[in-house]
This record gives sequence, structure tokens and C-alpha cells, in this order.
Amino acid sequence: MDLGGLNESQRAAVCCIDGPLLVLAGAGSGKTRVITHRIAYMLERGIRPESIVALSFTNKAADEMRERLARMVGRRAGELVLGTFHSLGVRMMRARPEDFGVPKKFSILDQGDVYGLIRSILRDEGIHFAGADRRFDPGAIVQRISLWKNAFITPAQAQDPDKIESDYDEVAAEVYGPYEERLASLGAVDFDDLVCRIARALKSSDAAREYWQARFSHVLVDEYQDTNKAQFEVLRELVGARQNLCVVGDDDQAIYGWRGAKVANILGFDMYFPSAVTIKLEENYRSCAPILDCANAVIVNNQGRHDKVLLPQRDGGEPVTEVLAEDGPQETNWVTSRIRQLIKEEGVPGHAIAVLYRSTRQARSVEERLQEHGLAYRVLGGQAMYDKKQVKDALAYLKVLIYPTDEIAVRRAMNVPSRGIGGKSLERLLAHASAQRLSLMEAIHRCDDVPGIGGRPADGLRRFSELVRFGQSRMYASGSAALALRELLDRVALRDHVMRELGSSEAAAHRWADVERLLASVERFEQRAREAGQRRARWNEFFGSMTLERDKKDAGEDAGARGQVTLATLHSAKGLEWPVVFIIGCEEGIMPHKRVDAPRISDAIAGDVEEERRLFYVGITRARDRLFLTRAAARFERGRQVKCLPSRFLEELPEAVTRYNISTEESLTVEKIESMADAFLAKLALAKEAAASEDKRRRGAARR
Repeated sequence: MDLGGLNESQRAAVCCIDGPLLVLAGAGSGKTRVITHRIAYMLERGIRPESIVALSFTNKAADEMRERLARMVGRRAGELVLGTFHSLGVRMMRARPEDFGVPKKFSILDQGDVYGLIRSILRDEGIHFAGADRRFDPGAIVQRISLWKNAFITPAQAQDPDKIESDYDEVAAEVYGPYEERLASLGAVDFDDLVCRIARALKSSDAAREYWQARFSHVLVDEYQDTNKAQFEVLRELVGARQNLCVVGDDDQAIYGWRGAKVANILGFDMYFPSAVTIKLEENYRSCAPILDCANAVIVNNQGRHDKVLLPQRDGGEPVTEVLAEDGPQETNWVTSRIRQLIKEEGVPGHAIAVLYRSTRQARSVEERLQEHGLAYRVLGGQAMYDKKQVKDALAYLKVLIYPTDEIAVRRAMNVPSRGIGGKSLERLLAHASAQRLSLMEAIHRCDDVPGIGGRPADGLRRFSELVRFGQSRMYASGSAALALRELLDRVALRDHVMRELGSSEAAAHRWADVERLLASVERFEQRAREAGQRRARWNEFFGSMTLERDKKDAGEDAGARGQVTLATLHSAKGLEWPVVFIIGCEEGIMPHKRVDAPRISDAIAGDVEEERRLFYVGITRARDRLFLTRAAARFERGRQVKCLPSRFLEELPEAVTRYNISTEESLTVEKIESMADAFLAKLALAKEAAASEDKRRRGAARR
């Protein structure tokens, strides 16, 4: 087999096929290439393909690995056991259900099934949950049970008072036992069982352990730093005394501790397997040197890590740029304007650009501005603002005003809120429209002519017709679709509808804020059209750049052909890369998250700080050519402007980083940054004082 295309470290990892092996694969070091070549090398050495297990964390990664291997070794790739921990669990359970205490024809509950089961138990136990009396969120309960299962904590142990730290823990512990009983009565398992049952059976049953150890001779694991306790136990029991286990991962990219992953699995690999060989892949083929200098300078501050550095294999590269804005809106405007400039003036395709952030709420304002610029985008890790139900409902009304022939929009708007127009009435309406060659909206305006529709449905159609006519008349009279939409939604009472759906004023306010953002976005789009001298806003651009119908769940989906800018959480960005990357909100309380503020005065939860630093490092190493790190001097929070401190991670960057003030486009010093924040807050205070004085003057004049 030709290994000439591999570097020295990669070749060493490929050829070391017996015994425990830890491959520390730095970002962009070609780890997938190593894994596939190693499997091909093992096959060449006579190891049977059906005895080789290669595990990853997503089906997509497993499929890509299989495709690569098919090109390298042909049909034998189909005989390999490639998949995820969960698919391996299914394979083992189906083959020998008696080993794992499941019936021959067991079923697997998906997430929706699990949520339904938990809701049913909550009802049976008399516990209120979200959507009923808004007390406990089933999702949070499911998450706790999942974490307990993967830590091998039984229902009885979960009820230990020492383990209960909140009301949610108490309720989850109460539900855990009945949940397991329901699974057993259904002859079903959940996704966690596909790993946990395997681990317990291999540990407790000599027969099961001996069979499966004989069945699989070599095990490989990708992204090993993301394994949890249950997955580690499966691996340890499967490899047995031979210990033919190869794990590939990077402790510097361990960012899933919050969902049960144990970075100790990779940090302590040589303690669990004392004869382990460790090989470091440090050559980075992805990023330019200035980007890697930043990555190395930041991550070296973590104490719990293997000592390694990323060595650039590419020449040149622009300096990393740290950008300071006065406030959040200025930060967003600069980022989106810079993206527009890159695309429109420099010819950078949209799919070559990503905006990364710590929290999904940071994406909303960026979405709005990209939408207003007519730039297509996709959202990874969280739901796009324009995909949320309440926003799509409001958008349907906007489309009905502007494009009343849009049947999909009309069908959505006509029953939000419900007007009693059922499926039969809709069928008759559509049939009449088709027979008379009318659009659906025209048929609604003439609903009295439609045979078979009367009573409540007819009343509902008439009300909807009147509302649309009102909205369109207001739009033509005012020249503003934004104004007409706002008045129409008030008349429709959409906000009250959202409140009724949720049953929680706090949740409804949060969701209605998304509708307000939509309204503000429509207003700004119209304003820009006026400033550009357009007689009418080009609504085809506004609607055309939306990604309403796209599936955002697959973080690996290729958007290249569509030229979409990517918006992603830092967690969702792992494993991906782009030529140009913006990381926004690089401030204390955001990056790192506010929950780890305590380590500045205490080391009690230093591990959380280290995971946040790893997350920042992951973000940096997504960039190939250009990297921008942005932050604001102040932000509007809970009704007031507050001063923002720079992220402690920015303080760890090398001196070569270029630092700019958006307002003046000049280089920044620490003194200038602090002065800018103070000046901004002082200006804001003066503005508030002037506004209060003017208000007082007007009240006095009114009294006179």
C-alpha cells in the first residue's frame, strides 16, 4: 500500500495496528485520512474486515468514511462494521437479544416517542408540564434521565437526596423509575439504552463478553474526546486483554462536557491502557500561520491538556483582526456590511463565509441584517429566526398583502388564529377557485359564491377577506407594507394567539420579540429602498433570500452550490471550516459564558473555564484564510446599557493581532478601548437626561 502521501506522524499512526494507540489529531491535521489509510493497511495485513469496528459520532461521518474506503479497498468496505456507538448497539442487540435483556422484536423509541412517554407519565403522576400549567419542561427531564443512564445511575440512586439539587432533579428522579417500567412493558429501548445496556451486559456476562471479544478483533474510534462514561465502558469491555484499540481525537476540542462527555477519557488514556503508544498529529494543513498563532497562544493557557502545538503547513496569511464596536447594533452592522463587501466587491462566495457565536440568540440580529442586504444564509445549531412558527405566521400575512396570489401564504394566514375553516371547506374553496380560474385569495373574497360553504366557515372566510382588504388599503394609503403589517397583526390579535398557544406570559413575550424583530427588519428594508431611490421595495429580494423551507438540523449539509453564508453556534461549527470566519460577541459573560465568571475569584469550577477556552479555540481553528474577532464596548441588557469587558481569551492573543475601532477605523490600545466604553456610556446618560428634561418641559407647557 502506498503511504507516500502521508507525513511521518501519519505513517506511524497508520502502521501501528496492534495494542492500544492514542492519536492526538490537532485541528486540520488530516485525521480522517489517517483513519481510512489505517483501515486499508489493516486489511492489507490480512485482518478480516468483519472483525474491524470503526466508530464515529454521526451517521454522516460514518458514511463519508465508508465512501472513502470503498474507493480505496472496493467491496471489502461493505464488510466493515462502520457506524456510530448507537448503530453498533443495534447490531449487537439484533444479533443476540438474550445478551442484553431485550425481546427478539424490540422497538427503539425516537426522541419524539420519549417526549410523549415522559408527558404521559407526568400527567399520570399529576405533575404539571410545559404546555399544560407551565411547570416542568419535559425536555429538561429527558436530558437528566439521559445523563443518569450514561453515568450508570439507577432510578433508586437518582432519588438520593445528596444528588438532588433542584426541583427538576426531584421531578426527573420521580419519573425515572416509571419511565423505565414503561419501556420494559412496551418491549422498547431508547437511544441511551443502545449504549448503556451493551456496557452493562459486557461487564456482567462472561458469555456475552467472550462472544463479542472474539467477534471483533480491532476497534477504532474517531472524535474520542467526545465519549462519555458508558461509551468508554463499551470500548474497554470489547477490546478485552488484546487491547487492540485505536482512538483518534483532540483534547483541545473537547467541548461537550455539558452533555456528559468526559475529557478524562482522552487525558487519562495511558492510565487506563498503560502500554498505549501516543502519536501526535501537529501539522495543520487548513489554516494560515497568523490564525494558528492565535489558536496556540489561547489553548496553551489550559492546564488539563496534552502538550502539543499546531504547525502551519501553508505560507502567508493576513493578520487576525480584533474589532471593537460601540454597541451591539454597530457590531452587527459592521459584520454584515463587511460580509456584503466581501461578496459584492471582492468576489468571495457566500458559502466561504461563516459567522460563529456562543449562543443562538446572538444570531437574530445578524439574520435580520443579512436578510435586509438580500444575502442568502443558513443557520446551524438552533432554529433560524425566520423558521420559527410565530415569525412564519406573521410572514404569511406580509406575503398575502404583497403577493395575494401566493397560495401557500394564504392557506397559512387564513387559519391563524383559527377561524373555523376546516379541511372540507378548503377543498370546496380550492375546487371552486380551479373551476373559475381564480386565485385562492380571489375565491375567498367571493366566498359567498362557493357552493357548500356556509355557517362558521363562511363567517371565517368573510372576516379573513375583510382583514386582507384592510391591510392592503392601509399599505397603498401609507406606502408602507411594514406599517400595514403591524396594524393588520394588531387587528388579527396575533399576539394574543401566541399567548393562548403557550399559556405562559414569559414564553409568549420571548416569542413575540421575534415577531417584533421581523417588523423592524421589514421597516429597515423599506427605508433602504427609499434611500436607494426605488419607487417600490424589491420584495422578491427580501423573500428570495430566506431559507424558510430548508432543514437546519444537518450541520454537515453542503451549502456551497447555493452560496449561502453560514451562521452557526461554536458547538455546531466543530468539524467544519471556511476561508473567512467572524466570531462575534467576544466578551466576558458571552465568551466565556457568564456561568464561569466565578473562576476569577475561585478555581472551584476551573474545568468549565477550560471547556469555554476549548470552544473559543475550536472557533479560531475553523478559519482557513481570514479571521475577525468582534466585540462591543456596551450592550443593551434588561432595559439598560451596560459596559462590556473584553473576553479574557482576547487578552491571551499574540501582539501581532490587528486591533481596530469600527467608529474611527484606527488602531486601538487598551486605554482607548476603556475610554471609548466610558465615553459611550457618558453620551448615553446625557441623552437620557436631555430626553427627561424635554419631557418635563412638554408636560409643563401642556398644563399651561
